[in-house]
Order: sequence, then structure tokens, then C-alpha cells
Amino acid sequence: MQDADKATKQTITQAYESNHFNEVLAETLHLGGLELTARVAEIAGINENLHVLDIASGRGTTACFLARQYGCRVTGIDLSDISTKLSTHKATVQGLAPDTGFLTADAEYLPFADCSFDVIVSECSFSLLTNKEIGAQEIARVLKPGGTFAFTDVLLTFPLSQDLKTNLTFSCCFSGAETKAGYLELLEHAGLAQTYFEDHSKTLKKATYQVITGYGSLSAFWDQFGSKADSCCPVSGDTSGSRKLWLRMFREGKPGYGLFSFIKP
Repeated sequence: MQDADKATKQTITQAYESNHFNEVLAETLHLGGLELTARVAEIAGINENLHVLDIASGRGTTACFLARQYGCRVTGIDLSDISTKLSTHKATVQGLAPDTGFLTADAEYLPFADCSFDVIVSECSFSLLTNKEIGAQEIARVLKPGGTFAFTDVLLTFPLSQDLKTNLTFSCCFSGAETKAGYLELLEHAGLAQTYFEDHSKTLKKATYQVITGYGSLSAFWDQFGSKADSCCPVSGDTSGSRKLWLRMFREGKPGYGLFSFIKP
């Protein structure tokens, strides 16, 4: 793993281990909460006969919800040892340990045999992969033929300019997001075929409203969040300049949020 990619992953992992995201997203750590997770499960056809992989499982909220609600077997992976331990404890306390398992692993290097899972889910995490081509190939590799990859994530209306990408000093789900066509190209190149798309940009607008309500403005939120050592978008040097890049990213990319479903032929 290249040093730059390793450093980026460590920064993102530390951010999600912290409690700052809970101020807006609570324990689900993704937009839409468990209501949107249930929609993902519906689209993916999750039931008690399936083995599900939850990529970037965080604190285990989604995995435990799926195991409890649908009776499926769930394996969760996350880059964070802390999150893995919290997830394991949560599943044990909820009596779900027999149906759930968690391990510390990287989505770009999945420690599973080919064709291991019936369904793979990812919530607001595919955009964070430093090498999405490899991540997509790994997802396709461990998915069974006829299996489904369903994910929700930030998507851009317009691709970010190369000038902006060059100047960005932070990595987050917005700066790492693709357009709808970009996600489609990545996953089709890995051998998957798109079966469904649903726009959920209203959930992003709702989260934005919550941020504005709590902090007064997006600029104020970014100034406070970016100043924290464990933020995924840490400010270094010129605070106003970094904030301008953050706001420019929103203006230029016009991000939304979507639910995608792909099948492995």
C-alpha cells in the first residue's frame, strides 16, 4: 500500500472512530439511517437464507439490524479495530453473535475466498476507497454469481475539475464521490451489471439542514469540524483557503445521494 493511501485511510478511520459524525448521523454513520438500510435490504432481496457482507460496518448498527430484521447471516468488515470490537460487543449484547461476525479488514483487500457472499452492502463508504477500481474488483470477486451488490453513497451531478482535485487538501465522501455514470463505469468494468438506481438526494438536504441548524452555517460546521485533529477533512495552514475549497467542491460538483444495485452475472 502506498504511503499516501495508507495515511488517507488512517485519517478517515480515526474520524469515524470519533464521535463527531454522531452529532449529525447518529450510530448509523450514513445518511438516511436504518430507514434507508431497510430500503437497501428490500432492493437486494435480503432474507434468512443469505450470507451478507457489510463493507465498512462501523459500529455494527447495520449488520445487527439486518441480522435481527431479516434473519440473515452477516459478516462486517471495517478498517478500525475499535469499531470491530464495538460491533462484536453490540452483537453479543443483542443476542446476535451466532448470526454476525466482525473483523478488521480493508475493502480493497478482502480476506475471503471467491464467491463467498450472496449480497454485499456498502453505505456511504465506496466513495472513500482510495482505489475504487481494485475495490470494485474485490467486491465482484467475493460475490456469488447471481449475487447483488447494493450500496448508497454520495454522487456528484458534475465531475470535479482536475484543478480542484489537485488543490484539495482533504479526503472525504464528497471529494471521493463519482458521478452516477462514474460509479456505473467502475462497477461494470469489474464485471457487474446495474439493475437499479434510486435518487435519495433529499436525505443529503435533510442532513445539511441539520448541520445548518446546529452550527449556523455549513462554513461554521466545516471550520469547527476541520479544526479537529481526528477530522477526515483537517485544516492545515490557511483556514479560509481550505474552507473555500470545501465550498467550491459543493458548488462545482453539486452532490446528491443515491442507492445503486448491481448483479454479478
